[in-house]
Amino acid sequence: MDAFVENWAIQCGYCTPGFIMNGFALLNEHPNPDSETINDWLSGNLCRCMGYAEIKAAIKSVMTSDHAEKSS
Repeated sequence: MDAFVENWAIQCGYCTPGFIMNGFALLNEHPNPDSETINDWLSGNLCRCMGYAEIKAAIKSVMTSDHAEKSS
């Protein structure tokens, strides 16, 4: 959740739980996914408030930080 807040990936909050759960599952399956894999995994979630750049940045930030350790 911290990564979403820090990367401005939350707007109305309606889609956020789905993106967080999807991102968590993605990183469990693929600890270092490429952009295409991230796009594939996020394609089932819809956000009508903003573009997906911030959401992708939030997921990528978890890969390069200690956010994953904090959530364990």
